[in-house]
Amino acid sequence: MQLELSIPTRTVRSVSEVTNSLKKLIEQHPPFKNVWVQGQVSNYSRAGSGHIYFTLKDEQNQINCVIWRSSTTRFRFLPKHGEEILAQGKISVYGPQGKYQITVNKVEPLGIGALQRAFEELKQQLAEEGLFDAEHKKPLPKFPKKIGVITSATGAAFQDICEQLRKRYPLAEVLLHPALVQGDGAAQEIANALQVMNQRDDIDVLIVGRGGGSIEDLWAFNEERVARAIFASTIPVVSAVGHETDFTIADMVADHRSPTPSAAVEHIVPDQDELFAQLDGFDAWLRGITNNRLQGHQTRLQELETRLAPMRRKDAIYQLYQTVDTLEAACRTAAERRRTDSERELHTLAQRLNALSPLATLRRGYSISRKTDGKVLTSAEQVSIGDRIEIQLSDGHLACRVEELLADIKQGSESD
Repeated sequence: MQLELSIPTRTVRSVSEVTNSLKKLIEQHPPFKNVWVQGQVSNYSRAGSGHIYFTLKDEQNQINCVIWRSSTTRFRFLPKHGEEILAQGKISVYGPQGKYQITVNKVEPLGIGALQRAFEELKQQLAEEGLFDAEHKKPLPKFPKKIGVITSATGAAFQDICEQLRKRYPLAEVLLHPALVQGDGAAQEIANALQVMNQRDDIDVLIVGRGGGSIEDLWAFNEERVARAIFASTIPVVSAVGHETDFTIADMVADHRSPTPSAAVEHIVPDQDELFAQLDGFDAWLRGITNNRLQGHQTRLQELETRLAPMRRKDAIYQLYQTVDTLEAACRTAAERRRTDSERELHTLAQRLNALSPLATLRRGYSISRKTDGKVLTSAEQVSIGDRIEIQLSDGHLACRVEELLADIKQGSESD
């Protein structure tokens, strides 16, 4: 009996087949599509193509990283050799060398020192380009009619601005363009808001800012895109970031810098109390001139009195006295009418401002509904059952959940 030996079949694969199989296995693994890795930067280099390569390492291991040139414009911070960073991206395989690497989409510095370095680098770059030069600073209007404000719709900064305007100069109207002022996407929203406001022809001056915070909280105002949007504005811009001692990049590019949003109002508009005081001064000045002239006429009358014959003296004196009384009454009436008209116009314009104020609209029983991302709701189609929404009232906010979507009454009647 003859036994037949079975020889196992060998499968031979090429290097490319093995590499491609590993590449597919790694890049399609869900956890590897979005990873955050912390480590120290080493072997940093920037190729002539503009792509950036570096190694991220810890005490025991290291991994290669790449930032493509097309992505570098989105970075507010680029790593440097020896720095500790957080890198976000996806793990991929570079076939020609058979190495796995991280394709980096985002970099965050660890520590305030790295942020300060990024700030200084951008500050130097923009200074060399001339964005801070005094020759580019536009003058502020003396009596602005409409003031545009770019800040958070829910923050205290806008309320402070409105309150200060009400006390100081209620003639000015306020137009809010809400924008994020902190976190991811804030810089882009601020830059977009500046562009939108510059498309209008009724804005006399812009206030861009927010309340105080840490360097991380205020970082949107250190972004290059915000600086260039401020520089490109044809409307004078007042930077009003709520901090006293430190300057942001936005402060340096803006036409004027104020330490707080409420202080910005003091720089932009005059004080109505001072205007009233000036009006009173003009009134006193006019009365003084009138009195001086009356005294001059009275002296002249006395001189004429001595020259008149006894029989005509009495009638002439009475006529001159009547003329003086008429002139005095006319001057007083004109001065009083000017003051009354000025006060009436100021009161009328103040009422118009109050009527157009979004706060007055809320006090009449209206409300503003927003999604959790801050977008204003104008249609029921923007939400679904179970969504959380926020309702702004005249005094406070409500956090609500959608339980039912009701059809429009008019549409329902037409369908019947």
